[in-house]
Amino acid sequence: MESIGGDRCLKYEDAGVSISKANELVRWLKGKARGIGSFSVKVKVGEGWVYLSTDGIGTKILLYIEYGKYEGIGDDLVAMVSNDILADGGRMIYFLDYYATFPLKNEIAKVVLGDVLRACKKVGADLIGGETAELPGIINEGVFDIAGFGVGVPIKENLEKVKPGDVIIGFPSSGFHSNGYSLLRKVIKDRNLDIFKVYKELDEKRSLGEILLTPTRLYTDIGIDLYMNFGAKRGAHITGGGIYENLPRALDGNGFRIYFDNIPTPGYMKTIIRWGNIPEDEAYRVFNMGVGFAFVVPRNEVDRILEKYSEGFILGEVI
Repeated sequence: MESIGGDRCLKYEDAGVSISKANELVRWLKGKARGIGSFSVKVKVGEGWVYLSTDGIGTKILLYIEYGKYEGIGDDLVAMVSNDILADGGRMIYFLDYYATFPLKNEIAKVVLGDVLRACKKVGADLIGGETAELPGIINEGVFDIAGFGVGVPIKENLEKVKPGDVIIGFPSSGFHSNGYSLLRKVIKDRNLDIFKVYKELDEKRSLGEILLTPTRLYTDIGIDLYMNFGAKRGAHITGGGIYENLPRALDGNGFRIYFDNIPTPGYMKTIIRWGNIPEDEAYRVFNMGVGFAFVVPRNEVDRILEKYSEGFILGEVI
């Protein structure tokens, strides 16, 4: 297998993470539990429907701690939940958090939870509760983790079914978002990189840490507009598993064709992948490669969408 940078290929499993095992567990769980959804799950409550989703930001939290920077965690956390609800046609209205640490340091917790509050406001959601837990013996001293749970409501009464001929419109990510950080941290370790250093090959001004800690983008405003005014049928939040794992979850069993030449992979992302000698197919399975979100839309709406959203691009089509 060829790598982008030559030499020994580095894969996600080398960093201790197995996508295939995670997929196997999900398949097992779907066989045991009924009603498991795609990105979120849609359930009927009374006369209406609600969307439910939960997630965290993984080992990116360790990079925040090492860098001593906590602003951005809120967007990362809220986006992982809100964007998943958006993918299925909902908008998040309520959010709860789970903050686990040892020992509890209020000066850090207040910054983190304040950031979560700000991120909730960005998507029009209320933080209505949660849990703060001190876990000696489970959480290493000086470390914390945070997860979130969201409740959403439908943006539109009914969404049309995805069908062959529909077009997949992509929107750029703001960076690596919150996925693949175990592999990124291994690249940092193996290459003896300094997260506080500015590497001109990556960016003229930002340090490596600033690049990697760029918060996850929130796509709520774009999504509401596309669902309400442009006939969007489904969305795909490009997270762990990349395009290959996430896009099929939005296509109702249809096939798809991707136009890889249209993908705006940032130069720094390509360089870090090359420095890590990560094979191209592995990179597309682990990282978003510059695609943060995608919407399936009717072909006759493509020109109008791209005229309004110049950053959008044709990622592919349904076949």
